[in-house]
Amino acid sequence: MMKHHKKTKKTYRMSLRLYFSLVSITTLCSACVFSLVLVLAGLKLFYHGAFTPQAAIIVCLLICFLTMFFGGIMLWFGAIHLTKPIGEMTEAVKRVASGDFTAHINRREHKNGEYEYTNEIDELARNFNTMAAELNGMDYMRKDFMSNVSHEVKTPVAAITGFTEILMDGGLSPEEQQEYLQLVNKESLRLSRLCENMLRMSRLDYQQIVVKRDNVRVDEQIRKCIIMLSEKWPDKYRNYEVECDNLLVKSDADLLMQIWVNLIDNAIKYSGEGSSIWINGKIVSGQLLVTIKDEGEGISLQKLPKIFEKFYQCEESHKKQGNGLGLSIVKRITELLGGSITCMSEENKGTLMEVKIPV
Repeated sequence: MMKHHKKTKKTYRMSLRLYFSLVSITTLCSACVFSLVLVLAGLKLFYHGAFTPQAAIIVCLLICFLTMFFGGIMLWFGAIHLTKPIGEMTEAVKRVASGDFTAHINRREHKNGEYEYTNEIDELARNFNTMAAELNGMDYMRKDFMSNVSHEVKTPVAAITGFTEILMDGGLSPEEQQEYLQLVNKESLRLSRLCENMLRMSRLDYQQIVVKRDNVRVDEQIRKCIIMLSEKWPDKYRNYEVECDNLLVKSDADLLMQIWVNLIDNAIKYSGEGSSIWINGKIVSGQLLVTIKDEGEGISLQKLPKIFEKFYQCEESHKKQGNGLGLSIVKRITELLGGSITCMSEENKGTLMEVKIPV
């Protein structure tokens, strides 16, 4: 079987220091030759006397003066080649400093050939474009995050306000009061879960290092999750098919538990009454591989790429049962643990979540 290796480009075509040294030397030599030719032509046309030492000194001084004059002019206009991209970068930096993260510096990559950069300025331009793109993405995520947070918080608060106003108006029977109090309690718990998940997501976003010091029995964790979530969803019967034997790994127990809770909770939430949920776990090639498959509603191809985004929920009908942060938390945890999560789904045929974590 043939293996194709991607050719690695060299870093620079020519360093900036060497480039401008050669340009300066070439410019000065050209100016010197031009001045010499000009002076000699002038001597031949206008000077007909004896070539004395004084005349030689004057000729040399004249050549030096003309060399500096023409060399200075050539270097002045040649410096535009250097100052133009620096000027573009200055304007781009000003735009970023003022909050416009769409700034971009055009690079002529087609002229680089087998080299990644033309010189250090070209490298700086590429790194600037990367930085601006990242800042623009973060700014979009921040605005989108604030919009989603405002919406998610406003809904339960508005509900609680409305129910409490009805209760304060009075005139309700004890049964109606109890019903409204249960609704207030339900919305309060929903708001509490939202705040808890937001805090957890915030901590995970800033966390960079995970100390894997716990000896974790993953199979026992999964069984505990099933028992715990069965109590959370007492009105939903599911048939669990678990194949996880003695999965002992060294990792962070709390983070792993959050993964299984969120994934199994979603499997229960989106699958029908009396359906089956298959959970399979094993260690393959130094990796913990856990798959969770349900017979639920499934996810369309259009929605599948968005499921790990914060606050994104596929089905409007389930918005009151969650806040769209569960899968975002799972994805971030798997990244912190050096692993990955993939989703395979088809509408009306269920969903399969596959988690891989190095052990």
